[in-house]
Amino acid sequence: MIFEFQQGVISGRFAPPTNTDMAELEDLFRRCAHVHIVVAGADRAPSTQMPWSAGAREEMIRAALGSLAGRAVFCHVRDHLYRPDLADTTACDAVMAQMPDDGGGLLGADTLKHSTPEAEESETIRAAFMREGAAAVAEQVPEAVGDILRRYADTPDYARLHDEQLYIDAYKKSWESAPYPPIFVTCDTLIQHGRHLLLIKRGGQPGKGLWALPGGFVELDERLIQSAVREVAEETRLELSAAHIAEHLVSSQVFDYPKRSARGRTITHAFHFRFPEGPLPPIEAADDAAGAHWVALDDLEAMRDQFFEDHADIIDFFRLA
Repeated sequence: MIFEFQQGVISGRFAPPTNTDMAELEDLFRRCAHVHIVVAGADRAPSTQMPWSAGAREEMIRAALGSLAGRAVFCHVRDHLYRPDLADTTACDAVMAQMPDDGGGLLGADTLKHSTPEAEESETIRAAFMREGAAAVAEQVPEAVGDILRRYADTPDYARLHDEQLYIDAYKKSWESAPYPPIFVTCDTLIQHGRHLLLIKRGGQPGKGLWALPGGFVELDERLIQSAVREVAEETRLELSAAHIAEHLVSSQVFDYPKRSARGRTITHAFHFRFPEGPLPPIEAADDAAGAHWVALDDLEAMRDQFFEDHADIIDFFRLA
């Protein structure tokens, strides 16, 4: 068989792979001898927005491809939500590293020049699955993917995320009578002490048990920095004084990826405090935090797939050193 192109490429989240996704893939396989499938969001903690690891999503695609899977080349990449200097090159670099020297033409390379947005269809299918199980999405996914989803629906992981989906549905229902969807404002705080960062373990939904920055919603009568300081004190018992703010607040940034939170449009303001090396101040988990810990900066990389929402991306943005 003579192909129009030797190499093709497609990028997406495939959470889960839909009939539409597979139709696009099958078209690439008709035109290309080999197809490089870039699975995005490889560093995401399990959530209703991303229930499956990149490896699990690759397994679904392989199952749906059947015999075509032998001509597929997979790579898993991070999202880099707030580092466009990395987001535009990571997928390209991953594909080119797998490319033979005599590539013989590449179809679909333009799709790697920017982050691939997730199709609204995938979001709708995923939410239906998380609420009602595999039967609710049987017509929208390949049969082989449906089989995998049915097995997954019998696991404790699914039960936990099913409960989280119902929590998010109820959360959204509480403000559905508003004249327009609200935009929430939160604050998060990075407190760096030498080579350590202050993190909490979330005690409630959504993201129960995941690592996070201390933070929360801004109250009506406070300024942003006041909100940040209050949340740190409430969740870790660490008090930040006016002198600390004046001397150790080194930067702040707004993070506004539209789908950063499953709860709705949520814009967060993050404040970065840097204290010199020395004895770590005592901390204690309180309020809605299940744990509070000083975590070594060298350990953060291995924890990326255990962070709530985009908190790992926020930490990346500040380039802690």
